[in-house]
Amino acid sequence: MDNLFHKQFKGEFLLREKLRTSILAKIFFAGSILASLNFFLFGNNNSEAFNHKALLYVMISLFSPVLFELSYLLYINRHIKKNLQAIPAMGQYLNAFIEISSPAIIMFLLSGQFHNPARILQLPISYTYFIFIILSTLRLNFRLSFFTGFVAAIEFFMLSIHLTHKSNVMEPGLPVVEDYLIAAAKSLALLLSGIGAAFVAGQIRKSINRSLQAIERESKIVNLFGQQISKEIVDEMIKNNGTVQSKMMRVCIMFIDIRNFTNHVADKSPAEIVKYQNAFFSIVVNAVTKYKGIVNQFLGDGCMVTFGAPVTVENSGENAVQAALEIQRQLNKEIKLGNIPPTNIGVGIHIGDAVTGNIGTTERQQYSITSSVVILAARIEQLNKEYNSQILVSENVMESIHNTTASRAEFISKADLKGWNKPVGIYKIV
Repeated sequence: MDNLFHKQFKGEFLLREKLRTSILAKIFFAGSILASLNFFLFGNNNSEAFNHKALLYVMISLFSPVLFELSYLLYINRHIKKNLQAIPAMGQYLNAFIEISSPAIIMFLLSGQFHNPARILQLPISYTYFIFIILSTLRLNFRLSFFTGFVAAIEFFMLSIHLTHKSNVMEPGLPVVEDYLIAAAKSLALLLSGIGAAFVAGQIRKSINRSLQAIERESKIVNLFGQQISKEIVDEMIKNNGTVQSKMMRVCIMFIDIRNFTNHVADKSPAEIVKYQNAFFSIVVNAVTKYKGIVNQFLGDGCMVTFGAPVTVENSGENAVQAALEIQRQLNKEIKLGNIPPTNIGVGIHIGDAVTGNIGTTERQQYSITSSVVILAARIEQLNKEYNSQILVSENVMESIHNTTASRAEFISKADLKGWNKPVGIYKIV
Protein backbone atom coordinates (compact mmCIF):
# COMPACT_ATOMS: atom_id res chain seq x y z
CA MET A 1 0.00 0.00 0.00
CA ASP A 2 2.82 2.41 0.80
CA ASN A 3 4.32 1.97 -2.67
CA LEU A 4 0.94 2.64 -4.28
CA PHE A 5 0.43 5.73 -2.12
CA HIS A 6 3.87 7.19 -2.82
CA LYS A 7 3.49 6.56 -6.55
CA GLN A 8 0.10 8.28 -6.65
CA PHE A 9 1.30 11.08 -4.36
CA LYS A 10 4.38 11.83 -6.45
CA GLY A 11 2.26 11.84 -9.59
CA GLU A 12 0.05 14.58 -8.14
CA PHE A 13 2.83 16.61 -6.47
CA LEU A 14 3.79 18.69 -9.51
CA LEU A 15 0.17 19.59 -10.22
CA ARG A 16 -0.33 20.81 -6.66
CA GLU A 17 2.99 22.65 -6.71
CA LYS A 18 2.01 24.28 -10.01
CA LEU A 19 -1.28 25.41 -8.47
CA ARG A 20 0.45 26.77 -5.34
CA THR A 21 3.04 28.66 -7.40
CA SER A 22 0.38 30.10 -9.72
CA ILE A 23 -1.60 31.40 -6.73
CA LEU A 24 1.48 33.06 -5.24
CA ALA A 25 2.41 34.64 -8.57
CA LYS A 26 -1.11 36.05 -8.94
CA ILE A 27 -1.19 37.38 -5.38
CA PHE A 28 2.12 39.22 -5.72
CA PHE A 29 1.21 40.44 -9.19
CA ALA A 30 -2.01 41.91 -7.78
CA GLY A 31 0.06 43.49 -4.98
CA SER A 32 2.49 45.01 -7.47
CA ILE A 33 -0.42 46.43 -9.50
CA LEU A 34 -1.88 47.97 -6.34
CA ALA A 35 1.55 49.39 -5.44
CA SER A 36 1.82 50.86 -8.95
CA LEU A 37 -1.55 52.57 -8.56
CA ASN A 38 -0.47 53.99 -5.21
CA PHE A 39 2.77 55.15 -6.81
CA PHE A 40 0.95 57.16 -9.46
CA LEU A 41 -1.87 58.36 -7.20
CA PHE A 42 0.04 59.14 -4.00
CA GLY A 43 3.63 59.47 -5.21
CA ASN A 44 3.72 63.15 -4.49
CA ASN A 45 2.40 62.72 -0.96
CA ASN A 46 4.76 64.03 1.68
CA SER A 47 3.83 61.35 4.25
CA GLU A 48 6.56 58.97 5.35
CA ALA A 49 4.72 55.81 4.24
CA PHE A 50 3.55 57.15 0.88
CA ASN A 51 6.46 59.17 -0.41
CA HIS A 52 7.59 58.70 -4.01
CA LYS A 53 10.73 56.71 -3.23
CA ALA A 54 9.03 54.42 -0.69
CA LEU A 55 6.23 53.54 -3.09
CA LEU A 56 8.74 52.83 -5.85
CA TYR A 57 10.60 50.44 -3.51
CA VAL A 58 7.31 48.71 -2.66
CA MET A 59 6.39 48.29 -6.32
CA ILE A 60 9.76 46.83 -7.23
CA SER A 61 9.89 44.65 -4.11
CA LEU A 62 6.48 43.11 -4.79
CA PHE A 63 7.20 42.51 -8.46
CA SER A 64 10.42 40.59 -7.72
CA PRO A 65 8.57 37.60 -6.15
CA VAL A 66 6.35 37.52 -9.26
CA LEU A 67 9.44 36.95 -11.42
CA PHE A 68 10.71 34.29 -9.03
CA GLU A 69 7.39 32.42 -8.98
CA LEU A 70 7.09 32.59 -12.77
CA SER A 71 10.60 31.17 -13.11
CA TYR A 72 9.73 28.37 -10.71
CA LEU A 73 6.52 27.76 -12.67
CA LEU A 74 8.55 27.26 -15.86
CA TYR A 75 10.79 24.83 -13.96
CA ILE A 76 7.71 22.85 -12.86
CA ASN A 77 6.29 22.78 -16.40
CA ARG A 78 9.56 21.37 -17.70
CA HIS A 79 9.33 18.59 -15.10
CA ILE A 80 5.77 17.84 -16.18
CA LYS A 81 6.69 17.69 -19.87
CA LYS A 82 9.55 15.30 -19.07
CA ASN A 83 7.13 13.11 -17.05
CA LEU A 84 9.24 13.59 -13.94
CA GLN A 85 7.16 12.79 -10.84
CA ALA A 86 8.64 15.14 -8.26
CA ILE A 87 11.16 17.87 -7.47
CA PRO A 88 14.13 16.75 -5.33
CA ALA A 89 13.62 17.27 -1.60
CA MET A 90 16.55 19.67 -1.40
CA GLY A 91 15.01 21.77 -4.16
CA GLN A 92 11.68 21.89 -2.32
CA TYR A 93 13.31 23.10 0.91
CA LEU A 94 15.42 25.65 -0.99
CA ASN A 95 12.32 26.99 -2.72
CA ALA A 96 10.44 27.17 0.59
CA PHE A 97 13.36 29.02 2.20
CA ILE A 98 13.62 31.60 -0.60
CA GLU A 99 9.86 32.20 -0.67
CA ILE A 100 9.43 32.59 3.08
CA SER A 101 12.51 34.84 3.24
CA SER A 102 11.13 37.31 0.68
CA PRO A 103 8.93 39.24 3.18
CA ALA A 104 11.92 39.73 5.50
CA ILE A 105 14.10 40.91 2.62
CA ILE A 106 11.42 43.31 1.38
CA MET A 107 10.84 44.72 4.87
CA PHE A 108 14.57 45.10 5.48
CA LEU A 109 15.02 47.04 2.22
CA LEU A 110 11.99 49.23 2.84
CA SER A 111 12.91 49.96 6.46
CA GLY A 112 15.54 52.45 5.27
CA GLN A 113 12.77 54.72 4.00
CA PHE A 114 11.45 55.33 7.53
CA HIS A 115 12.78 57.54 10.29
CA ASN A 116 11.64 54.74 12.62
CA PRO A 117 12.72 51.55 10.78
CA ALA A 118 10.67 49.33 13.09
CA ARG A 119 7.52 50.91 11.73
CA ILE A 120 7.77 48.68 8.64
CA LEU A 121 6.89 45.75 10.91
CA GLN A 122 3.41 47.24 11.38
CA LEU A 123 2.61 47.48 7.65
CA PRO A 124 0.56 44.85 5.72
CA ILE A 125 3.71 43.40 4.12
CA SER A 126 4.36 41.43 7.33
CA TYR A 127 1.11 39.48 6.78
CA THR A 128 2.44 37.91 3.57
CA TYR A 129 4.14 35.35 5.80
CA PHE A 130 0.74 33.80 6.45
CA ILE A 131 0.03 33.48 2.72
CA PHE A 132 3.13 31.32 2.26
CA ILE A 133 2.34 29.27 5.37
CA ILE A 134 -1.28 28.62 4.36
CA LEU A 135 -0.40 27.65 0.78
CA SER A 136 2.34 25.32 2.03
CA THR A 137 -0.46 22.88 2.93
CA LEU A 138 -0.86 22.18 -0.80
CA ARG A 139 2.47 20.37 -0.66
CA LEU A 140 0.92 17.82 1.74
CA ASN A 141 4.25 17.58 3.50
CA PHE A 142 4.21 17.98 7.29
CA ARG A 143 7.91 18.79 7.48
CA LEU A 144 7.84 21.40 4.70
CA SER A 145 4.91 23.25 6.26
CA PHE A 146 6.57 23.17 9.68
CA PHE A 147 9.85 24.32 8.11
CA THR A 148 8.04 27.23 6.44
CA GLY A 149 6.47 28.37 9.72
CA PHE A 150 9.69 27.86 11.68
CA VAL A 151 11.83 29.89 9.25
CA ALA A 152 9.18 32.64 9.14
CA ALA A 153 9.15 32.88 12.94
CA ILE A 154 12.94 32.97 13.27
CA GLU A 155 13.47 35.50 10.48
CA PHE A 156 10.68 37.80 11.64
CA PHE A 157 11.96 37.75 15.21
CA MET A 158 15.55 38.46 14.16
CA LEU A 159 14.42 41.25 11.82
CA SER A 160 12.23 42.72 14.56
CA ILE A 161 15.13 42.73 17.06
CA HIS A 162 17.43 44.35 14.49
CA LEU A 163 14.98 47.06 13.39
CA THR A 164 13.82 47.77 16.95
CA HIS A 165 17.44 48.20 18.07
CA LYS A 166 18.14 50.38 15.03
CA SER A 167 15.09 52.55 15.79
CA ASN A 168 16.19 52.94 19.39
CA VAL A 169 19.63 54.06 18.27
CA MET A 170 18.10 56.61 15.91
CA GLU A 171 15.46 57.76 18.40
CA PRO A 172 16.58 56.99 21.98
CA GLY A 173 13.86 56.56 24.58
CA LEU A 174 11.46 54.36 22.58
CA PRO A 175 9.71 51.56 24.56
CA VAL A 176 12.07 48.78 23.43
CA VAL A 177 10.89 46.10 25.86
CA GLU A 178 7.31 46.42 24.65
CA ASP A 179 8.44 46.14 21.02
CA TYR A 180 10.46 43.04 21.83
CA LEU A 181 7.44 41.41 23.45
CA ILE A 182 5.25 42.23 20.45
CA ALA A 183 7.90 40.80 18.11
CA ALA A 184 8.08 37.62 20.19
CA ALA A 185 4.28 37.30 20.15
CA LYS A 186 4.09 37.73 16.37
CA SER A 187 6.92 35.26 15.87
CA LEU A 188 5.13 32.74 18.07
CA ALA A 189 1.97 33.27 16.00
CA LEU A 190 3.94 32.48 12.84
CA LEU A 191 5.41 29.36 14.42
CA LEU A 192 1.99 28.17 15.57
CA SER A 193 0.59 28.88 12.10
CA GLY A 194 3.32 26.71 10.63
CA ILE A 195 2.51 23.92 13.08
CA GLY A 196 -1.19 24.25 12.22
CA ALA A 197 -0.47 24.16 8.48
CA ALA A 198 1.76 21.13 9.00
CA PHE A 199 -1.01 19.37 10.92
CA VAL A 200 -3.57 20.13 8.19
CA ALA A 201 -1.18 18.94 5.46
CA GLY A 202 -0.55 15.74 7.40
CA GLN A 203 -4.27 15.10 7.90
CA ILE A 204 -5.04 15.66 4.22
CA ARG A 205 -2.24 13.28 3.29
CA LYS A 206 -3.63 10.65 5.65
CA SER A 207 -7.08 11.17 4.16
CA ILE A 208 -5.69 10.58 0.67
CA ASN A 209 -3.92 7.50 1.99
CA ARG A 210 -7.20 6.14 3.39
CA SER A 211 -8.95 6.85 0.08
CA LEU A 212 -6.28 4.94 -1.83
CA GLN A 213 -6.60 2.07 0.62
CA ALA A 214 -10.35 2.00 -0.02
CA ILE A 215 -9.73 1.98 -3.78
CA GLU A 216 -7.21 -0.84 -3.40
CA ARG A 217 -9.62 -2.77 -1.19
CA GLU A 218 -12.39 -2.34 -3.75
CA SER A 219 -10.03 -3.50 -6.50
CA LYS A 220 -9.16 -6.62 -4.50
CA ILE A 221 -12.84 -7.38 -3.97
CA VAL A 222 -13.61 -6.97 -7.67
CA ASN A 223 -10.67 -9.18 -8.63
CA LEU A 224 -11.72 -11.79 -6.06
CA PHE A 225 -15.08 -12.18 -7.79
CA GLY A 226 -13.72 -12.10 -11.31
CA GLN A 227 -15.09 -8.62 -12.01
CA GLN A 228 -18.59 -10.04 -12.31
CA ILE A 229 -19.85 -8.17 -9.29
CA SER A 230 -22.21 -5.22 -9.18
CA LYS A 231 -21.20 -1.86 -7.76
CA GLU A 232 -23.86 -2.16 -5.06
CA ILE A 233 -22.35 -5.39 -3.77
CA VAL A 234 -18.84 -3.90 -3.90
CA ASP A 235 -20.02 -0.97 -1.79
CA GLU A 236 -21.61 -3.27 0.76
CA MET A 237 -18.49 -5.41 1.03
CA ILE A 238 -16.26 -2.38 1.43
CA LYS A 239 -18.40 -1.35 4.40
CA ASN A 240 -17.50 -4.73 5.92
CA ASN A 241 -13.78 -4.25 5.13
CA GLY A 242 -13.99 -6.82 2.37
CA THR A 243 -14.34 -9.78 4.73
CA VAL A 244 -16.35 -12.77 3.55
CA GLN A 245 -16.82 -15.03 6.56
CA SER A 246 -18.49 -18.39 6.20
CA LYS A 247 -22.11 -18.11 7.31
CA MET A 248 -25.60 -19.43 6.65
CA MET A 249 -27.53 -17.29 4.16
CA ARG A 250 -30.69 -17.58 2.12
CA VAL A 251 -29.57 -17.59 -1.49
CA CYS A 252 -31.03 -18.10 -4.92
CA ILE A 253 -28.97 -20.18 -7.34
CA MET A 254 -29.31 -20.03 -11.10
CA PHE A 255 -27.69 -22.41 -13.58
CA ILE A 256 -27.48 -21.39 -17.23
CA ASP A 257 -26.64 -23.80 -20.03
CA ILE A 258 -26.14 -23.28 -23.77
CA ARG A 259 -28.18 -25.94 -25.55
CA ASN A 260 -26.28 -28.04 -28.10
CA PHE A 261 -23.06 -26.19 -27.39
CA THR A 262 -21.01 -28.93 -29.06
CA ASN A 263 -22.90 -28.51 -32.34
CA HIS A 264 -22.31 -24.75 -32.20
CA VAL A 265 -18.53 -25.09 -31.92
CA ALA A 266 -17.87 -28.34 -33.76
CA ASP A 267 -16.57 -26.70 -36.94
CA LYS A 268 -15.26 -23.50 -35.33
CA SER A 269 -11.67 -22.44 -34.65
CA PRO A 270 -10.57 -21.77 -31.04
CA ALA A 271 -10.68 -18.03 -31.72
CA GLU A 272 -14.24 -18.27 -33.03
CA ILE A 273 -15.31 -20.33 -30.01
CA VAL A 274 -13.90 -17.77 -27.60
CA LYS A 275 -15.58 -14.94 -29.52
CA TYR A 276 -18.92 -16.74 -29.31
CA GLN A 277 -18.49 -17.43 -25.58
CA ASN A 278 -17.51 -13.83 -24.86
CA ALA A 279 -20.53 -12.50 -26.73
CA PHE A 280 -22.88 -14.85 -24.87
CA PHE A 281 -21.41 -14.39 -21.42
CA SER A 282 -21.30 -10.60 -21.76
CA ILE A 283 -25.10 -10.71 -22.02
CA VAL A 284 -25.27 -12.95 -18.95
CA VAL A 285 -22.89 -10.81 -16.89
CA ASN A 286 -24.68 -7.55 -17.72
CA ALA A 287 -28.08 -8.97 -16.81
CA VAL A 288 -26.85 -10.64 -13.64
CA THR A 289 -25.02 -7.52 -12.50
CA LYS A 290 -28.11 -5.40 -13.17
CA TYR A 291 -30.07 -7.56 -10.72
CA LYS A 292 -27.34 -7.68 -8.06
CA GLY A 293 -26.05 -11.18 -8.63
CA ILE A 294 -22.58 -12.59 -9.15
CA VAL A 295 -21.31 -15.19 -11.56
CA ASN A 296 -19.61 -17.77 -9.36
CA GLN A 297 -18.34 -20.10 -12.07
CA PHE A 298 -18.05 -20.20 -15.84
CA LEU A 299 -18.54 -23.75 -17.04
CA GLY A 300 -17.61 -23.49 -20.72
CA ASP A 301 -21.13 -24.04 -22.03
CA GLY A 302 -22.82 -22.34 -19.09
CA CYS A 303 -22.38 -20.79 -15.69
CA MET A 304 -23.56 -20.74 -12.08
CA VAL A 305 -24.98 -17.50 -10.67
CA THR A 306 -25.76 -16.52 -7.08
CA PHE A 307 -28.25 -13.96 -5.79
CA GLY A 308 -28.24 -13.01 -2.11
CA ALA A 309 -24.61 -13.78 -1.27
CA PRO A 310 -22.10 -12.65 -0.15
CA VAL A 311 -24.35 -9.64 0.56
CA THR A 312 -28.03 -10.08 1.31
CA VAL A 313 -30.28 -8.98 -1.54
CA GLU A 314 -33.93 -8.19 -0.93
CA ASN A 315 -36.07 -10.82 -2.70
CA SER A 316 -33.24 -12.70 -4.37
CA GLY A 317 -35.73 -15.05 -6.07
CA GLU A 318 -37.42 -12.15 -7.86
CA ASN A 319 -34.02 -10.78 -8.92
CA ALA A 320 -32.96 -14.15 -10.30
CA VAL A 321 -36.12 -14.58 -12.39
CA GLN A 322 -35.89 -11.02 -13.71
CA ALA A 323 -32.23 -11.61 -14.63
CA ALA A 324 -33.17 -14.80 -16.50
CA LEU A 325 -35.85 -12.94 -18.47
CA GLU A 326 -33.38 -10.14 -19.22
CA ILE A 327 -30.85 -12.68 -20.54
CA GLN A 328 -33.54 -14.19 -22.75
CA ARG A 329 -34.57 -10.79 -24.13
CA GLN A 330 -31.03 -9.60 -24.81
CA LEU A 331 -30.03 -12.91 -26.37
CA ASN A 332 -32.96 -12.80 -28.80
CA LYS A 333 -32.09 -9.19 -29.65
CA GLU A 334 -28.45 -10.06 -30.44
CA ILE A 335 -29.55 -13.06 -32.53
CA LYS A 336 -31.83 -10.81 -34.63
CA LEU A 337 -28.96 -8.36 -35.12
CA GLY A 338 -26.72 -11.19 -36.28
CA ASN A 339 -24.18 -10.71 -33.51
CA ILE A 340 -24.76 -14.21 -32.13
CA PRO A 341 -25.83 -17.32 -34.05
CA PRO A 342 -29.24 -18.83 -33.14
CA THR A 343 -28.83 -20.07 -29.57
CA ASN A 344 -31.19 -21.72 -27.11
CA ILE A 345 -30.55 -21.74 -23.39
CA GLY A 346 -31.70 -23.67 -20.35
CA VAL A 347 -32.09 -21.90 -17.01
CA GLY A 348 -32.78 -23.55 -13.66
CA ILE A 349 -33.47 -21.54 -10.49
CA HIS A 350 -33.88 -22.69 -6.89
CA ILE A 351 -33.81 -20.88 -3.55
CA GLY A 352 -32.84 -22.06 -0.09
CA ASP A 353 -30.37 -21.86 2.79
CA ALA A 354 -26.66 -22.38 2.13
CA VAL A 355 -23.28 -21.94 3.76
CA THR A 356 -21.42 -19.15 1.96
CA GLY A 357 -17.87 -17.87 2.26
CA ASN A 358 -14.29 -18.16 1.10
CA ILE A 359 -12.57 -21.52 1.19
CA GLY A 360 -8.88 -22.18 0.65
CA THR A 361 -5.63 -20.76 1.98
CA THR A 362 -4.39 -17.18 2.40
CA GLU A 363 -2.57 -17.51 -0.95
CA ARG A 364 -5.47 -19.00 -2.88
CA GLN A 365 -9.14 -18.58 -2.04
CA GLN A 366 -12.40 -19.17 -3.83
CA TYR A 367 -15.87 -18.01 -2.95
CA SER A 368 -18.10 -21.05 -2.45
CA ILE A 369 -21.79 -21.85 -1.95
CA THR A 370 -22.29 -25.17 -0.17
CA SER A 371 -25.80 -26.64 0.05
CA SER A 372 -28.34 -28.88 -1.61
CA VAL A 373 -29.81 -25.73 -3.14
CA VAL A 374 -26.93 -25.75 -5.64
CA ILE A 375 -27.53 -29.37 -6.60
CA LEU A 376 -31.28 -28.87 -6.98
CA ALA A 377 -30.81 -25.76 -9.17
CA ALA A 378 -28.54 -27.80 -11.46
CA ARG A 379 -31.07 -30.65 -11.59
CA ILE A 380 -33.91 -28.23 -12.40
CA GLU A 381 -31.90 -26.73 -15.24
CA GLN A 382 -31.46 -30.19 -16.78
CA LEU A 383 -35.26 -30.63 -16.89
CA ASN A 384 -35.46 -27.99 -19.64
CA LYS A 385 -34.49 -30.70 -22.12
CA GLU A 386 -37.37 -32.86 -20.97
CA TYR A 387 -39.97 -30.09 -20.90
CA ASN A 388 -38.70 -28.27 -24.03
CA SER A 389 -38.45 -25.05 -22.04
CA GLN A 390 -35.88 -22.35 -21.36
CA ILE A 391 -36.57 -21.08 -17.83
CA LEU A 392 -37.63 -23.40 -15.01
CA VAL A 393 -37.98 -22.48 -11.34
CA SER A 394 -38.84 -24.41 -8.21
CA GLU A 395 -42.00 -23.88 -6.16
CA ASN A 396 -39.79 -22.34 -3.45
CA VAL A 397 -38.86 -19.59 -5.91
CA MET A 398 -42.50 -19.09 -6.88
CA GLU A 399 -43.40 -18.50 -3.24
CA SER A 400 -40.87 -15.63 -3.07
CA ILE A 401 -41.60 -13.71 -6.26
CA HIS A 402 -44.14 -10.95 -6.94
CA ASN A 403 -47.50 -11.46 -8.58
CA THR A 404 -46.43 -9.63 -11.74
CA THR A 405 -43.72 -12.19 -12.39
CA ALA A 406 -45.82 -15.07 -11.06
CA SER A 407 -48.42 -14.35 -13.75
CA ARG A 408 -45.88 -15.47 -16.33
CA ALA A 409 -45.35 -18.82 -14.59
CA GLU A 410 -46.96 -22.06 -15.64
CA PHE A 411 -47.04 -25.08 -13.33
CA ILE A 412 -45.66 -28.17 -15.02
CA SER A 413 -45.53 -30.97 -12.48
CA LYS A 414 -44.04 -32.39 -9.34
CA ALA A 415 -40.67 -33.72 -10.44
CA ASP A 416 -38.52 -36.38 -8.84
CA LEU A 417 -35.01 -34.97 -8.84
CA LYS A 418 -31.99 -37.22 -8.67
CA GLY A 419 -30.53 -37.32 -5.17
CA TRP A 420 -33.59 -35.71 -3.57
CA ASN A 421 -36.03 -37.63 -1.39
CA LYS A 422 -39.27 -35.83 -2.31
CA PRO A 423 -40.85 -34.39 -5.44
CA VAL A 424 -40.25 -30.71 -6.20
CA GLY A 425 -42.87 -28.51 -7.84
CA ILE A 426 -41.59 -27.13 -11.16
CA TYR A 427 -42.82 -23.99 -12.91
CA LYS A 428 -42.01 -22.73 -16.39
CA ILE A 429 -41.55 -18.99 -16.92
CA VAL A 430 -42.94 -17.95 -20.28
